[in-house]
Amino acid sequence: MQVGHPLERAVSSILKNGFPNSYSEGSPHKRLPWQRISWKPVFFAIVIIPFNTYWIALTEMVWSSLHFTAASLPLNVIFILFCLIGYNAVARRISPKLAFTQEDLLVIYLILATASAVTGYDSLVGLTGILPHATWFATPENDWANMFSGYLPTWLIITDREAVQSFYVGQVDFFTQWHHWLIPGLSWTGFVFVMALLLMCLTVLVRRPWTQQEKLTYPIIQLPLEMTDPKTHLFSNPLFWIGFAVAAIVDVVNGLNFLYPEVPYIPVRGIQLGRHLTEKPWNAIGWTPIRFRFFMIGMTYLLPLNFSVSCWFFYVCRKILRIVGSITGWSNISGYPFTGQQSMGALLGICIVVLFAVHRHLKSVWIQVFQNAELDDIREPLRYRTAVVGIMVCGFLLILFGIWMGLSFWVVVIFFLLFLMMSVAMARIRAESGVPEHDLHLVSPQDSLVSLLGTRFFGPRNLAGLSLFVWFSRRKRNYLMPHQLEGFKIAERRRFSSGFVLWLLILATFMGTCSGFIVFPRVLYHYGAEAGAVGMMDVGWDTFNRLSAWLQYPRPPDWIANSFLLAGMLMTFILTFLRHKFLWFPFHPAGYALANGFGIDDYWFTIFLASLIKWVVLSQGGARAYRQSLSFFFGLIVGDYILACSWALLAVILNRPMYTVWR
Repeated sequence: MQVGHPLERAVSSILKNGFPNSYSEGSPHKRLPWQRISWKPVFFAIVIIPFNTYWIALTEMVWSSLHFTAASLPLNVIFILFCLIGYNAVARRISPKLAFTQEDLLVIYLILATASAVTGYDSLVGLTGILPHATWFATPENDWANMFSGYLPTWLIITDREAVQSFYVGQVDFFTQWHHWLIPGLSWTGFVFVMALLLMCLTVLVRRPWTQQEKLTYPIIQLPLEMTDPKTHLFSNPLFWIGFAVAAIVDVVNGLNFLYPEVPYIPVRGIQLGRHLTEKPWNAIGWTPIRFRFFMIGMTYLLPLNFSVSCWFFYVCRKILRIVGSITGWSNISGYPFTGQQSMGALLGICIVVLFAVHRHLKSVWIQVFQNAELDDIREPLRYRTAVVGIMVCGFLLILFGIWMGLSFWVVVIFFLLFLMMSVAMARIRAESGVPEHDLHLVSPQDSLVSLLGTRFFGPRNLAGLSLFVWFSRRKRNYLMPHQLEGFKIAERRRFSSGFVLWLLILATFMGTCSGFIVFPRVLYHYGAEAGAVGMMDVGWDTFNRLSAWLQYPRPPDWIANSFLLAGMLMTFILTFLRHKFLWFPFHPAGYALANGFGIDDYWFTIFLASLIKWVVLSQGGARAYRQSLSFFFGLIVGDYILACSWALLAVILNRPMYTVWR
């Protein structure tokens, strides 16, 4: 390369000054300059990823205790962010250059949040539980060896009996068995990476209308922005520390109770209402916990009031439906009240509604891509033409992957179409509401397809292939698209280069996936999955028990379930129409979708409590009182998170389970 060559100068500038403004001085598109981002936080976050993965492995897998990554705002990442802010307070006294800037801290947050989502409980943790499960738990009684023979692709699972035994029993060095994991690990790593790229390209297409035109609020990013911005003075606000102390004191006392039972326990986990209703028809409500989770109260306080009211209102309606079913005898119908189908219909309806709302934008993108028309997309993370080509290429690779697994072309196409529609719906719900958790355990493309067409229509090979996708379509708390959207929103708020953030997210996805496939097996070969990895093994049981039932007991199309799916979609359209027709209409279609899921059971009461508090604050003090009260609820979140993670970190240090705030 010649001295003074433009490429040489550009590389030297980046190495010296960090990532520059995306536009040249003479660019006609030049606007406010981007914030410069140094390499320091990127390197720091990449170094931290393996340690973060190890922490997840012990806590979420081996001991199946605190589920860091199940929350929309990952507990472990906020803990690390809090520690770095504490480090800053000390470093600035020594030398300001040693401290991290707000931009540095947010870059670290983005990388670790994305890597945690990739490796989390509803992602690689679940996949790790599937890979050896069918080999280890095959017995003469369940006849899995014969039943699954020839249908499960051997390049995607662990089939060597010795390698599988060591995985479950433990006390073995993983690197003596690594070659059995190489092909499945590389295959699934490629799959995860391609799927993440596809979601990234889809995110690019919807980002502008959601963020700049509809101006969605992205409540999840409020806390990281507040924590890292010195101008907000969050940590000097007494209300913050009062909220922090309330949550922290309770967690300390209950943690000591775990170690020393003579210490009194503060009953934040509440009661299970269903146990006290033993007479018909009231006992039909089933599992209905009343719990006081401080971080849930803090996060649900941030929700739009109409959304939080919708969540607990439709949850109560769901319980009323069960009682009505007990009175009328409808509960004898298998699957009643078909909450999974209702929720699936609602998600598909939300996707249709939000895509229709941006159809003019998508039409403009289509014209630009295929008719070479002009469209201002220079400030987008990717040019729209690149994003569309990326969707096509990644979609083709996923279809090819499915065909190699043994899936029929039409099955893999419909499956991923349903999955992408669910991803868009969940991303929209997170961007608009900031729901603290979106566990829709009873909703999956597999179940919807089987209900629609029956098992015989698919055949054993298609059913086996669909079962191997359960790990990422099962509970939906680690969907990547919401994290990607939130990353681009942070970039917009802090004037990062969105293209730079895109590469950060791609890097975090790749490093998180690679780290997971190295750290997870190594930890489990040491401790043994049977030592307590109940949650991880549950994913395996769910996968192969379902497949076994499909193969042994063929199911015809379930027209009642299909009717409820259509009813859920219709309900979404009606609620959307009423919200746009009448500004006072209080119910949100996303609340209906989540209320029919599984996760809402855990925090419906905290949503009710937080919405009541928020209504009182707004009605008595107005918007000003609400803004002032936010510091207290931020304190509840951070206090609960820090103590929860402190107990989890102590568990790693002492190599034993400790008190779990939330699982």
